[in-house]
Amino acid sequence: MELTINLLPIKKSKFRIGFGILAILFAGFWISFSIAEKESLKVFDWLYFIVFVTLGIVHLIEGTGVSLLGLFGAKAFIYINEDKLHLKHDAFKKGKTVKWNEIKSIEYNVAQYKITKTDNCPVILEIPTDNYNRVQSIKQIIESIASENGIQVT
Repeated sequence: MELTINLLPIKKSKFRIGFGILAILFAGFWISFSIAEKESLKVFDWLYFIVFVTLGIVHLIEGTGVSLLGLFGAKAFIYINEDKLHLKHDAFKKGKTVKWNEIKSIEYNVAQYKITKTDNCPVILEIPTDNYNRVQSIKQIIESIASENGIQVT
């Protein structure tokens, strides 16, 4: 039994794609009007252009459903199998890993598991609550694997 959930995916958004296109078009019009009015561009014009093109590109990428953090190698996930629970809730923080053979008991509170290890050291795993079905699948697999290993879940 195994459960792997990627916590970085972004939903596709036509609004963000449209906003990205508008930002890039605005940057292009800004430069073209600046060139038409005066023959040389100032630093402010270039900075304005760079900011709006960057903003447009970011919105285009994320509007298509691709995570910008994921493009740079950042990961946030939940991985549960027969050997361990591994939760990396945030792309910029270190994940928590607990092996099943180190677990004494598991206590479920709202959106978190308080795990007591065999050395009586508590570990708290917070579960993202943005998707009800995801929370239920996490609860089911944890209860299933815990019962196989003789661990009490309360």
